[in-house]
Amino acid sequence: MHVQSETHKPDLLAPARGWETLEYAPHFGADAVYLAYHRFGTRASASNFSLDDLPRAAELAHHAGARVYLT
Repeated sequence: MHVQSETHKPDLLAPARGWETLEYAPHFGADAVYLAYHRFGTRASASNFSLDDLPRAAELAHHAGARVYLT
């Protein structure tokens, strides 16, 4: 019996602390970005995202080929 092994490249996950980093992360190789809702983000200097921003942010990331995770 032959078992084919697959090598998986690890994902590069980048924090998107605002619109600018959300736009640049996939451009510089991020496979996925994580967004923080402004009430739950722990990064003090990050602008984070409002509930109304999330659909547009996800669309922007998906259009660039990145997955989105939300904290």
